[in-house]
Amino acid sequence: MRKPSQLAPRDVGRMTETRGTAAPGPGVRRMIACAAALTLFASVAGAGAPRPGDDLIADGPVVLDPAARLLDGDGASEYWTLFIELDSGHRITQRFLLSNAGPGQHTAVAVGHLSEPRRAPYRYQNGRRRPRWTLSEDRLFFDIGASHLDLHRPTGELRITKDDIEIRLFFDFRESGLAARIPSDRLPKGYHIDVLSVGAATHGTLHAPWMDAPIEARGRTWLAHTWTNRDEAKAVSRRVEVYGYENGAAFFGLQVTNAERSERAGHLASPGGGYFIDSGINVPASWTEGEPAPSARPAPDYPLPRSFAFSGETRAGQITLGHEWLRFDPLAVIPQPFRWFIRRRTRPREVWAEARIRVTVLKAPETPSLPQAGKTESASNSKRETEDEAAQRSVAGVASITFMNPIGRR
Repeated sequence: MRKPSQLAPRDVGRMTETRGTAAPGPGVRRMIACAAALTLFASVAGAGAPRPGDDLIADGPVVLDPAARLLDGDGASEYWTLFIELDSGHRITQRFLLSNAGPGQHTAVAVGHLSEPRRAPYRYQNGRRRPRWTLSEDRLFFDIGASHLDLHRPTGELRITKDDIEIRLFFDFRESGLAARIPSDRLPKGYHIDVLSVGAATHGTLHAPWMDAPIEARGRTWLAHTWTNRDEAKAVSRRVEVYGYENGAAFFGLQVTNAERSERAGHLASPGGGYFIDSGINVPASWTEGEPAPSARPAPDYPLPRSFAFSGETRAGQITLGHEWLRFDPLAVIPQPFRWFIRRRTRPREVWAEARIRVTVLKAPETPSLPQAGKTESASNSKRETEDEAAQRSVAGVASITFMNPIGRR
């Protein structure tokens, strides 16, 4: 842990020693043919929309609180997942985890991967048992060895200060940014997810081991907070997250599979042109999974599907998966004997792949209206062409699929 003099000015005076706990990265148990939840978000900057920071389903606004819960219970855990895509082509996958899964409570683990085109992803990590990591009194600033996460609004920060790698990235985290609480009836019992930012503007510096000097970086950040008092491997079998951005439109998708044969889905989408948001997160939808994708390294226990398709009352879409660029065991970063203890309940894998997301707005059948008096035919045609173009949206992205256990495990 660094001395106060080594902390950024806004960190000093907010740090207090707390208890933390190490646990595996989130995974997902034995895969089964049922979809528990799918939530899609896409946005373009604009005005006139519902306040995105509010819960779009609950009665009345809900202010999303990113602070640590510090949960009790032997199987309790919570984690903050960040995906950062930079204009330079670099990608960062990062997770800060607090878990009671092994001996002790609130062990803290921070693990990330830095990906650069034509290079293998570079892993960095930190882990501390209580009380060897720190948390601010308001539980919004984490200091786990050389890994730091600041969730204070309006500007969040990811800071990695290891000898071999240095990341200092700031992301726009104001309450007016696109965010939502996943409704409880879309998730397993006792399992909670807050989507805190979707494609938030990001800037800072990046210094990888193979770089001679730090580089300036700009891009986008996605951030979600998950917590549960249950053993996650008993609540969830697989979790799919999809991140996309293209031409000003940001996208986030989530599907959680559990042992209950329920299928619910919804979305919040902006097909383009201004701020068009359909608060359809509570609308049932069907979810279809494509055949497993071919792979140079067959992995029948953790198969990567070719695609996902969904349809509902107002939206239809398809997520096509492409090249796999990261596959790892989240427990590999856990030291023994904690790893042995945790593996008795879960054997997770996390897979990342390229993705293409297509969303279509389903128009309700209605009688076409005539052009208003005084409008020319060309103006009417132009408006109709704009509406037709806005009915479909396609963005490039990546997908993260986390299996809590091999699909054949009983």
